[in-house]
Amino acid sequence: MIWIDINFAFVTFALALASLIGGENGSTTMAPSHSAGILTPRKLTIISGLAIFLGALLLGKEVATTIGKKLTPPQILAQDKYTLVYYINATFYLLLAVLFRVPIATTHMATLSVVSIGLYTGTLNTQKFFHILRWWLFTPTAAFLCGFLFEKFLYFRVVNFASRFDAEIIRKFLKIGVVATGTYFAFSAGSNNLANSVGVVVVRTPDFESKVLTLGASFFGIGALMLSPRILKAVGKKIVELGLLRASFLQLMEGTIILSASILGIPVSINETIVGGMIGIACARDGFKKTFSKSYLLQIVFFWFVIPWIALSTGLALCWIFNSFSK
Repeated sequence: MIWIDINFAFVTFALALASLIGGENGSTTMAPSHSAGILTPRKLTIISGLAIFLGALLLGKEVATTIGKKLTPPQILAQDKYTLVYYINATFYLLLAVLFRVPIATTHMATLSVVSIGLYTGTLNTQKFFHILRWWLFTPTAAFLCGFLFEKFLYFRVVNFASRFDAEIIRKFLKIGVVATGTYFAFSAGSNNLANSVGVVVVRTPDFESKVLTLGASFFGIGALMLSPRILKAVGKKIVELGLLRASFLQLMEGTIILSASILGIPVSINETIVGGMIGIACARDGFKKTFSKSYLLQIVFFWFVIPWIALSTGLALCWIFNSFSK
């Protein structure tokens, strides 16, 4: 009975975390569409919520396996004290990001919480962790370069080519394209970030794995519907104004990057990828100095490059505290 109660409590915690992460992901996956002014924030979040749910349901298992089983042995994470460390540490920083309306790298918080447990217990799979780190560097860098090069060398060529056709037809085509690519990107986000909420708790309930994953996917989508509009308005307008063509390109390109990582079971940051592409376009259009003079962007950079390592430290501290009390 106690075992059932403890696991029920952790599953409940995981579902609450799924809602928070869904809110974060729902905002950034549709940020280019919102910046382009294609639909209202509410309509965009409904679309993203449904797409995130399907992505998490259909393809979320691979990355969940990496988080729950391949970084640190599942028998370690399944211990009550370490499961508690994971969820307390990850949730605190996610709440902080929601409070400041910043698109935090939720994957970094979740993964480094597991890493802190692995370091403390001496069981970390360092080869797998460094492989993930390489992807963490690759995804925002690739997104930035693609956005920068597209704006610098391709955007106006595509516009000139499109000007040969009827303007209204082109605009309708682009409107459909921006919503379609946004939906695709939201789907890829769901396939990758479900692991951040239920990856650890799944190892505690192997007999109910499919049910936990399904519930997690549901709460992931609900979180996108309920929580993402606040962050969506900030991300979509405070970094760079996008048109239909730019928004479609970013969502298609970055959705492909994220989906590829999901299929390979690599947890990567949805938020860093999409914002990296938007920064690339902003730098190509407005210059590096003007782009990085924005206070909101500096706040994002702080959450990306400083907070994750603070999270690693607090995770280690929590491991020490809970381990001391359990003796």
